[in-house]
Amino acid sequence: MKRIKFFIFLLALSSCNKYLGTVDPDYTPTNEVTEIFSNFKNDNHTSDIEFGDIIFPKAINPSLNVNNLEIEKIINVNKNSRVSFVNDKIIVSKDKTILLIDKSNQNIFEYELNLNKDEETISIFEHNEYIHILTNKSQLFVIDGQNIYSLANYNIFTTTTPIVLDNNLVLLSVFGDIYDVNLDDYSISKKDNFILKSGISIKSNIFEDKTTLYFLFNAGTLLTFDKNNFDYYNNYILEDLNILTSLDRFSELVDTPFSHNENLYFLDRSGKVALYNPVSSDILWELDLNDTILSYLFSNDGYLILMTFDEILILSNNGNIINSYSHNKESPISIFNVQEIIYLISEEGISKINLKDKKEDFFYKNKFTSNLEIYIQEQNIYLKDDKSLYKLSE
Repeated sequence: MKRIKFFIFLLALSSCNKYLGTVDPDYTPTNEVTEIFSNFKNDNHTSDIEFGDIIFPKAINPSLNVNNLEIEKIINVNKNSRVSFVNDKIIVSKDKTILLIDKSNQNIFEYELNLNKDEETISIFEHNEYIHILTNKSQLFVIDGQNIYSLANYNIFTTTTPIVLDNNLVLLSVFGDIYDVNLDDYSISKKDNFILKSGISIKSNIFEDKTTLYFLFNAGTLLTFDKNNFDYYNNYILEDLNILTSLDRFSELVDTPFSHNENLYFLDRSGKVALYNPVSSDILWELDLNDTILSYLFSNDGYLILMTFDEILILSNNGNIINSYSHNKESPISIFNVQEIIYLISEEGISKINLKDKKEDFFYKNKFTSNLEIYIQEQNIYLKDDKSLYKLSE
Protein backbone atom coordinates (compact mmCIF):
# COMPACT_ATOMS: atom_id res chain seq x y z
CA MET A 1 0.00 0.00 0.00
CA LYS A 2 2.86 2.35 0.84
CA ARG A 3 4.44 1.70 -2.59
CA ILE A 4 1.13 2.56 -4.36
CA LYS A 5 0.90 5.88 -2.44
CA PHE A 6 4.52 6.65 -3.30
CA PHE A 7 3.96 6.10 -7.06
CA ILE A 8 0.79 8.22 -6.94
CA PHE A 9 2.82 11.02 -5.27
CA LEU A 10 5.52 10.86 -7.97
CA LEU A 11 2.87 10.95 -10.71
CA ALA A 12 1.23 14.02 -9.16
CA LEU A 13 4.58 15.75 -8.73
CA SER A 14 5.54 15.25 -12.39
CA SER A 15 2.19 16.51 -13.64
CA CYS A 16 2.39 19.85 -11.80
CA ASN A 17 5.46 21.07 -13.74
CA LYS A 18 7.56 21.24 -10.57
CA TYR A 19 5.40 23.99 -9.01
CA LEU A 20 3.26 23.44 -5.92
CA GLY A 21 0.74 26.21 -5.29
CA THR A 22 -1.65 28.52 -7.14
CA VAL A 23 -1.22 31.64 -9.28
CA ASP A 24 -3.70 34.48 -9.06
CA PRO A 25 -5.30 35.28 -12.45
CA ASP A 26 -4.28 38.96 -12.24
CA TYR A 27 -0.65 38.19 -11.30
CA THR A 28 1.93 40.24 -13.22
CA PRO A 29 5.65 39.47 -12.85
CA THR A 30 8.04 42.35 -12.15
CA ASN A 31 11.73 42.94 -12.89
CA GLU A 32 11.54 40.66 -15.91
CA VAL A 33 15.06 41.39 -17.17
CA THR A 34 17.66 41.32 -14.45
CA GLU A 35 21.21 40.04 -14.74
CA ILE A 36 22.94 39.13 -11.49
CA PHE A 37 26.47 37.80 -11.25
CA SER A 38 27.91 36.33 -8.08
CA ASN A 39 31.49 36.63 -6.94
CA PHE A 40 34.06 35.49 -9.56
CA LYS A 41 37.09 34.12 -7.75
CA ASN A 42 39.13 33.07 -10.76
CA ASP A 43 41.14 34.52 -13.59
CA ASN A 44 39.55 32.61 -16.47
CA HIS A 45 38.53 35.83 -18.20
CA THR A 46 41.36 36.49 -20.59
CA SER A 47 39.88 39.03 -23.00
CA ASP A 48 42.68 41.28 -24.25
CA ILE A 49 40.89 44.60 -24.63
CA GLU A 50 41.71 48.23 -25.17
CA PHE A 51 39.29 49.92 -22.82
CA GLY A 52 39.88 53.48 -24.07
CA ASP A 53 40.45 56.77 -22.26
CA ILE A 54 39.43 57.05 -18.61
CA ILE A 55 36.78 59.73 -18.03
CA PHE A 56 35.54 58.90 -14.48
CA PRO A 57 36.15 59.52 -11.64
CA LYS A 58 38.73 61.90 -13.13
CA ALA A 59 39.51 62.40 -16.80
CA ILE A 60 43.05 61.34 -17.66
CA ASN A 61 45.03 63.06 -20.41
CA PRO A 62 45.48 60.38 -23.14
CA SER A 63 48.99 61.67 -23.82
CA LEU A 64 50.07 61.09 -20.23
CA ASN A 65 52.96 58.64 -20.33
CA VAL A 66 54.71 57.07 -17.35
CA ASN A 67 57.01 54.18 -18.15
CA ASN A 68 59.03 53.96 -14.94
CA LEU A 69 57.57 55.68 -11.92
CA GLU A 70 59.46 57.69 -9.39
CA ILE A 71 57.64 58.70 -6.21
CA GLU A 72 58.71 62.16 -5.13
CA LYS A 73 57.59 63.65 -1.82
CA ILE A 74 56.46 67.27 -2.29
CA ILE A 75 55.43 68.44 1.17
CA ASN A 76 54.17 67.26 4.55
CA VAL A 77 50.40 67.51 5.06
CA ASN A 78 47.86 66.19 7.57
CA LYS A 79 44.61 64.24 7.45
CA ASN A 80 42.41 67.32 6.93
CA SER A 81 44.64 69.08 4.41
CA ARG A 82 43.02 70.22 1.16
CA VAL A 83 44.92 70.38 -2.12
CA SER A 84 44.18 72.37 -5.27
CA PHE A 85 46.06 72.99 -8.53
CA VAL A 86 45.83 76.35 -10.27
CA ASN A 87 47.95 76.84 -13.40
CA ASP A 88 51.57 76.42 -12.27
CA LYS A 89 50.76 76.51 -8.56
CA ILE A 90 49.91 73.92 -5.90
CA ILE A 91 47.85 75.23 -2.98
CA VAL A 92 47.76 73.20 0.22
CA SER A 93 45.97 73.86 3.50
CA LYS A 94 47.59 72.71 6.73
CA ASP A 95 45.82 73.62 9.97
CA LYS A 96 45.51 77.44 9.87
CA THR A 97 48.15 77.88 7.18
CA ILE A 98 47.82 78.03 3.40
CA LEU A 99 50.92 76.95 1.47
CA LEU A 100 51.34 78.08 -2.12
CA ILE A 101 53.98 76.16 -4.08
CA ASP A 102 55.22 77.64 -7.35
CA LYS A 103 55.97 74.59 -9.50
CA SER A 104 58.23 76.55 -11.84
CA ASN A 105 60.81 77.44 -9.18
CA GLN A 106 59.61 75.42 -6.13
CA ASN A 107 59.24 78.58 -4.04
CA ILE A 108 56.80 78.18 -1.14
CA PHE A 109 54.68 81.08 0.17
CA GLU A 110 52.82 80.87 3.47
CA TYR A 111 49.56 82.60 4.40
CA GLU A 112 48.04 82.52 7.89
CA LEU A 113 44.26 82.31 8.28
CA ASN A 114 42.42 83.96 11.16
CA LEU A 115 40.20 81.02 12.11
CA ASN A 116 38.00 80.22 15.10
CA LYS A 117 38.29 77.10 17.20
CA ASP A 118 37.46 73.91 15.21
CA GLU A 119 37.41 75.92 11.97
CA GLU A 120 39.35 74.49 9.03
CA THR A 121 39.70 74.84 5.27
CA ILE A 122 37.20 72.77 3.34
CA SER A 123 37.73 74.00 -0.25
CA ILE A 124 40.31 75.83 -2.37
CA PHE A 125 39.20 77.11 -5.79
CA GLU A 126 39.99 79.73 -8.43
CA HIS A 127 37.65 82.49 -9.59
CA ASN A 128 38.58 85.44 -11.82
CA GLU A 129 42.24 84.42 -11.55
CA TYR A 130 42.17 84.73 -7.76
CA ILE A 131 42.58 81.84 -5.34
CA HIS A 132 39.70 81.53 -2.86
CA ILE A 133 39.63 79.55 0.39
CA LEU A 134 36.41 78.41 2.07
CA THR A 135 36.19 77.06 5.63
CA ASN A 136 33.75 74.64 7.22
CA LYS A 137 32.04 77.63 8.88
CA SER A 138 31.70 79.31 5.46
CA GLN A 139 34.28 82.01 5.95
CA LEU A 140 35.60 83.00 2.52
CA PHE A 141 39.17 84.25 1.94
CA VAL A 142 41.06 85.41 -1.16
CA ILE A 143 44.79 85.47 -1.88
CA ASP A 144 45.92 88.74 -3.47
CA GLY A 145 49.65 88.80 -4.15
CA GLN A 146 51.48 88.33 -0.86
CA ASN A 147 48.40 88.95 1.26
CA ILE A 148 45.27 87.02 2.20
CA TYR A 149 41.97 88.75 2.98
CA SER A 150 38.64 87.71 4.46
CA LEU A 151 35.89 88.47 1.95
CA ALA A 152 32.83 87.26 3.85
CA ASN A 153 31.71 85.19 6.80
CA TYR A 154 28.37 83.48 6.14
CA ASN A 155 28.40 81.53 9.45
CA ILE A 156 26.97 78.40 7.80
CA PHE A 157 28.31 75.10 9.13
CA THR A 158 29.20 72.73 6.30
CA THR A 159 31.30 69.58 6.03
CA THR A 160 30.82 69.11 2.30
CA THR A 161 32.86 70.44 -0.61
CA PRO A 162 30.82 73.22 -2.26
CA ILE A 163 29.74 73.25 -5.88
CA VAL A 164 31.67 75.90 -7.84
CA LEU A 165 30.44 76.70 -11.35
CA ASP A 166 30.78 79.94 -13.30
CA ASN A 167 29.94 82.77 -10.89
CA ASN A 168 28.12 80.63 -8.36
CA LEU A 169 29.22 78.96 -5.15
CA VAL A 170 26.59 76.53 -3.84
CA LEU A 171 26.90 75.79 -0.10
CA LEU A 172 25.26 72.77 1.54
CA SER A 173 24.79 73.03 5.29
CA VAL A 174 24.86 70.09 7.69
CA PHE A 175 21.15 70.76 8.35
CA GLY A 176 20.12 70.28 4.71
CA ASP A 177 19.96 73.94 3.66
CA ILE A 178 21.10 75.04 0.19
CA TYR A 179 22.65 78.50 -0.27
CA ASP A 180 23.85 80.27 -3.41
CA VAL A 181 26.75 82.73 -3.22
CA ASN A 182 27.17 85.14 -6.13
CA LEU A 183 30.95 85.33 -6.62
CA ASP A 184 30.70 88.70 -8.40
CA ASP A 185 29.54 90.57 -5.28
CA TYR A 186 29.68 87.74 -2.67
CA SER A 187 26.00 88.15 -1.82
CA ILE A 188 24.22 85.05 -0.48
CA SER A 189 20.66 83.75 -0.74
CA LYS A 190 18.95 80.61 0.49
CA LYS A 191 17.67 78.54 -2.41
CA ASP A 192 16.12 75.41 -0.94
CA ASN A 193 16.56 72.56 1.50
CA PHE A 194 16.76 68.77 1.21
CA ILE A 195 16.01 65.73 3.34
CA LEU A 196 19.12 64.19 4.86
CA LYS A 197 19.39 60.42 4.60
CA SER A 198 21.70 58.41 6.81
CA GLY A 199 25.15 57.78 5.36
CA ILE A 200 28.84 58.18 6.05
CA SER A 201 30.64 61.34 4.94
CA ILE A 202 32.78 60.86 1.84
CA LYS A 203 34.72 63.09 -0.55
CA SER A 204 32.60 62.58 -3.63
CA ASN A 205 32.84 64.05 -7.11
CA ILE A 206 30.37 66.28 -8.93
CA PHE A 207 29.19 64.74 -12.20
CA GLU A 208 26.78 65.99 -14.85
CA ASP A 209 24.82 65.05 -17.93
CA LYS A 210 23.10 67.32 -20.48
CA THR A 211 20.76 68.99 -18.00
CA THR A 212 21.59 67.88 -14.48
CA LEU A 213 24.35 68.05 -11.88
CA TYR A 214 24.69 65.05 -9.56
CA PHE A 215 26.33 65.30 -6.15
CA LEU A 216 26.58 62.90 -3.22
CA PHE A 217 26.13 64.81 0.05
CA ASN A 218 26.89 61.64 1.98
CA ALA A 219 26.99 57.96 0.98
CA GLY A 220 23.19 57.71 1.20
CA THR A 221 22.00 61.19 0.12
CA LEU A 222 22.03 61.96 -3.61
CA LEU A 223 21.36 65.56 -4.68
CA THR A 224 20.52 66.73 -8.20
CA PHE A 225 20.59 70.29 -9.55
CA ASP A 226 19.62 72.05 -12.75
CA LYS A 227 22.82 72.91 -14.64
CA ASN A 228 21.54 76.29 -15.79
CA ASN A 229 20.19 77.88 -12.64
CA PHE A 230 21.30 75.46 -9.88
CA ASP A 231 17.71 74.82 -8.82
CA TYR A 232 17.44 71.74 -6.62
CA TYR A 233 15.50 68.77 -8.04
CA ASN A 234 13.65 66.66 -5.48
CA ASN A 235 13.44 63.73 -7.90
CA TYR A 236 14.17 60.72 -5.62
CA ILE A 237 16.42 58.92 -8.14
CA LEU A 238 18.21 56.82 -5.51
CA GLU A 239 14.91 56.02 -3.80
CA ASP A 240 13.37 54.90 -7.12
CA LEU A 241 16.37 52.68 -7.82
CA ASN A 242 15.95 51.00 -4.44
CA ILE A 243 12.25 50.34 -5.13
CA LEU A 244 13.00 48.70 -8.50
CA THR A 245 16.17 46.76 -7.71
CA SER A 246 16.04 43.02 -7.09
CA LEU A 247 19.19 43.35 -4.98
CA ASP A 248 19.53 44.72 -1.47
CA ARG A 249 19.35 48.49 -1.02
CA PHE A 250 21.98 50.80 -2.48
CA SER A 251 22.77 52.68 0.75
CA GLU A 252 26.53 53.30 0.77
CA LEU A 253 27.53 54.63 -2.63
CA VAL A 254 31.23 54.66 -3.52
CA ASP A 255 30.88 57.96 -5.40
CA THR A 256 28.30 60.17 -7.05
CA PRO A 257 26.60 58.19 -9.87
CA PHE A 258 28.07 59.19 -13.23
CA SER A 259 26.24 59.49 -16.54
CA HIS A 260 27.15 57.67 -19.76
CA ASN A 261 24.87 57.50 -22.81
CA GLU A 262 22.09 59.09 -20.71
CA ASN A 263 22.23 56.28 -18.13
CA LEU A 264 23.53 56.48 -14.56
CA TYR A 265 26.03 54.04 -13.05
CA PHE A 266 25.44 53.32 -9.36
CA LEU A 267 28.25 51.66 -7.38
CA ASP A 268 27.56 50.54 -3.82
CA ARG A 269 30.48 49.75 -1.55
CA SER A 270 28.97 46.37 -0.69
CA GLY A 271 29.59 45.20 -4.28
CA LYS A 272 26.30 46.07 -5.99
CA VAL A 273 26.37 47.75 -9.42
CA ALA A 274 23.38 49.03 -11.41
CA LEU A 275 22.94 50.80 -14.74
CA TYR A 276 19.82 52.94 -14.38
CA ASN A 277 17.93 55.26 -16.74
CA PRO A 278 16.64 58.24 -14.71
CA VAL A 279 14.08 59.26 -17.38
CA SER A 280 12.34 55.93 -17.97
CA SER A 281 13.12 54.59 -14.45
CA ASP A 282 14.44 51.37 -15.97
CA ILE A 283 17.28 49.24 -14.65
CA LEU A 284 19.16 48.07 -17.74
CA TRP A 285 21.28 45.60 -15.78
CA GLU A 286 22.53 45.03 -12.26
CA LEU A 287 24.91 42.67 -10.52
CA ASP A 288 26.24 41.83 -7.10
CA LEU A 289 29.94 41.03 -6.75
CA ASN A 290 29.55 40.01 -3.11
CA ASP A 291 32.79 41.82 -2.40
CA THR A 292 33.58 45.36 -1.26
CA ILE A 293 34.23 47.89 -4.04
CA LEU A 294 37.23 50.02 -3.05
CA SER A 295 37.94 51.94 -6.23
CA TYR A 296 36.77 52.29 -9.83
CA LEU A 297 37.62 53.64 -13.27
CA PHE A 298 35.32 54.16 -16.26
CA SER A 299 36.33 54.68 -19.89
CA ASN A 300 34.74 56.54 -22.79
CA ASP A 301 34.23 53.16 -24.49
CA GLY A 302 31.94 52.04 -21.68
CA TYR A 303 34.27 49.74 -19.72
CA LEU A 304 33.94 49.73 -15.94
CA ILE A 305 37.04 48.75 -13.97
CA LEU A 306 36.48 47.80 -10.34
CA MET A 307 38.92 46.98 -7.57
CA THR A 308 37.84 44.88 -4.59
CA PHE A 309 39.84 43.49 -1.68
CA ASP A 310 40.84 40.52 -3.86
CA GLU A 311 40.46 41.37 -7.54
CA ILE A 312 40.50 43.86 -10.35
CA LEU A 313 37.51 43.27 -12.65
CA ILE A 314 36.70 44.75 -16.05
CA LEU A 315 33.02 44.91 -17.05
CA SER A 316 31.64 45.56 -20.51
CA ASN A 317 28.82 48.05 -21.12
CA ASN A 318 26.23 45.27 -20.73
CA GLY A 319 27.51 44.17 -17.33
CA ASN A 320 29.55 41.13 -18.38
CA ILE A 321 32.84 40.49 -16.60
CA ILE A 322 35.33 40.16 -19.43
CA ASN A 323 38.63 40.27 -17.57
CA SER A 324 39.82 39.74 -14.01
CA TYR A 325 43.02 39.73 -12.00
CA SER A 326 43.61 38.48 -8.44
CA HIS A 327 45.97 41.04 -6.92
CA ASN A 328 46.56 39.40 -3.51
CA LYS A 329 47.32 42.72 -1.77
CA GLU A 330 46.62 42.77 1.95
CA SER A 331 45.79 46.49 2.07
CA PRO A 332 44.62 47.71 -1.37
CA ILE A 333 43.57 51.36 -1.50
CA SER A 334 42.90 52.55 -5.05
CA ILE A 335 43.69 52.21 -8.76
CA PHE A 336 44.59 54.64 -11.53
CA ASN A 337 45.31 54.28 -15.23
CA VAL A 338 48.01 55.51 -17.61
CA GLN A 339 47.66 54.60 -21.30
CA GLU A 340 45.80 51.28 -20.90
CA ILE A 341 47.98 50.28 -17.93
CA ILE A 342 46.40 49.89 -14.52
CA TYR A 343 48.34 50.78 -11.38
CA LEU A 344 47.23 49.47 -7.99
CA ILE A 345 48.03 51.46 -4.85
CA SER A 346 48.30 49.59 -1.58
CA GLU A 347 49.63 50.67 1.80
CA GLU A 348 53.00 49.20 0.80
CA GLY A 349 53.43 50.90 -2.57
CA ILE A 350 52.30 50.91 -6.21
CA SER A 351 51.99 47.87 -8.50
CA LYS A 352 52.00 48.01 -12.30
CA ILE A 353 49.44 45.42 -13.39
CA ASN A 354 49.77 43.35 -16.58
CA LEU A 355 46.22 42.11 -17.20
CA LYS A 356 47.17 40.21 -20.35
CA ASP A 357 49.80 38.04 -18.66
CA LYS A 358 48.07 38.09 -15.23
CA LYS A 359 51.07 39.42 -13.32
CA GLU A 360 52.70 42.48 -11.81
CA ASP A 361 55.40 43.95 -14.00
CA PHE A 362 56.84 46.28 -11.35
CA PHE A 363 56.35 47.19 -7.71
CA TYR A 364 57.29 50.65 -6.44
CA LYS A 365 57.74 50.51 -2.69
CA ASN A 366 56.37 53.37 -0.61
CA LYS A 367 54.37 53.64 2.61
CA PHE A 368 50.88 55.14 2.17
CA THR A 369 48.03 55.59 4.62
CA SER A 370 44.59 54.26 3.72
CA ASN A 371 43.06 57.74 3.33
CA LEU A 372 44.40 58.48 -0.16
CA GLU A 373 43.40 61.00 -2.83
CA ILE A 374 44.55 60.99 -6.47
CA TYR A 375 44.95 64.14 -8.56
CA ILE A 376 45.51 64.09 -12.33
CA GLN A 377 47.06 67.33 -13.56
CA GLU A 378 48.04 67.50 -17.25
CA GLN A 379 51.20 65.37 -17.45
CA ASN A 380 51.48 64.73 -13.72
CA ILE A 381 49.86 62.50 -11.12
CA TYR A 382 49.79 63.51 -7.45
CA LEU A 383 48.87 61.42 -4.42
CA LYS A 384 47.89 62.77 -1.00
CA ASP A 385 47.53 60.62 2.08
CA ASP A 386 47.29 61.60 5.76
CA LYS A 387 50.96 62.56 5.97
CA SER A 388 52.38 63.68 2.64
CA LEU A 389 51.72 64.97 -0.86
CA TYR A 390 53.59 62.98 -3.53
CA LYS A 391 54.26 63.48 -7.21
CA LEU A 392 54.59 60.54 -9.60
CA SER A 393 57.02 61.14 -12.41
CA GLU A 394 59.47 59.34 -14.70
